[in-house]
Amino acid sequence: MSKRTIIITAFALVLLGMGLIFTRSRVEKPPTLSSEVRRAPEQTPAAPAVAITGGEKETRSREGGAHPFCAPGSTLYLTQAQQEYRLGERGPDSPDVQAAQRNGAKAKVTLRVVDSRGNPVPDADVKVAFFHRGPYSVDGKTDENGFFTAKHMSESDVHFHASKEGYYRTYRNYWFYREGKPCAKDGRWIPWNPTLEVVLKEKRNPIRLLERTADIELPARGKRYGFDFAVGELVAPDGKGEHADIWLFCDGDMSYPPTQNFTNELIISTSQPFAGFVRRRKDMWSKMIVDYEAPEDGYSHQFLLKIRRSTDKIFEKMELGADEYLIFRTRINIQPEDQVCANYGMIFGPIHYGVKSNDREGARVILHYFFNTTIGDKNLESGPKDPKDRIRL
Repeated sequence: MSKRTIIITAFALVLLGMGLIFTRSRVEKPPTLSSEVRRAPEQTPAAPAVAITGGEKETRSREGGAHPFCAPGSTLYLTQAQQEYRLGERGPDSPDVQAAQRNGAKAKVTLRVVDSRGNPVPDADVKVAFFHRGPYSVDGKTDENGFFTAKHMSESDVHFHASKEGYYRTYRNYWFYREGKPCAKDGRWIPWNPTLEVVLKEKRNPIRLLERTADIELPARGKRYGFDFAVGELVAPDGKGEHADIWLFCDGDMSYPPTQNFTNELIISTSQPFAGFVRRRKDMWSKMIVDYEAPEDGYSHQFLLKIRRSTDKIFEKMELGADEYLIFRTRINIQPEDQVCANYGMIFGPIHYGVKSNDREGARVILHYFFNTTIGDKNLESGPKDPKDRIRL
């Protein structure tokens, strides 16, 4: 055996031995628990909540840990703190505020429930949810002046809703905590016992409105098409519609799928004088999210939606948000003394539009709308629906 062969063999044996030692150390090393594993916090028994209404006390407790107002359809979108808070006023929290957030603090609120005209609503059902190691619901009814007072421990905020037969339920919330503000002292949230107004909109004259979600296929981009709200289709020769309530014009240089810079736009317009659109924001706190009636004036002839972007950057964006809607006026008939008689309705945001995935020439528009078929009636309060009206075309 040559000297070179002996050296190579010895080196291979050394490597083999080191490998066996490393493997054994990995197998025999006992497993360890991750330092990130923590014991679940202990559950604190539910403490009773105290409600004070009309000078009487009543004690109630809420079972379970479910958020009482986070059921499907609840409308907790904004907070009073977000509405009042300005970013430039931030600062460090005081020790009292830090302790209130960490351990909770006593909180007290008074609700003043009124109708849409500002009149007090007595005997309304009220639920107030405080949060302190779990949610606690304080239930009761408003007094003859529409007031209801509740108190409990809270870590930062309170959620509440009011309801009554003949009214639309309203949800609200209020934040005691405001970052950098002296909002807690001596174990209490400040201000102590603020009066919070809750508008409980009355049911005035709900009627059956035609409600439809129309999935509209436009044969070509860059061309105007009429759409009939009553029929729910494009007007002839592109559909069975008879009256062009609105015109739809969809255009852009959008490729599908989008792989480069593109522009996409939709113009919704009317052809008659005095017809048009008024943009509104939904009342997301109330079950009655729209205006009771269409306005007399303020209508614009057209409404533009547009997006100009690349795959990773938006240069221009104009849209109708999910919290917005358009009131429209169409089928104008001028009466004696120049009074405008028309049909009214609403288009809910968002409005979806763009190219069709299987047709590079055509376009697609999806409208969710309500249409009052009674000419001259401005009522937008939608009541019970006929199942055949609420269809997807």
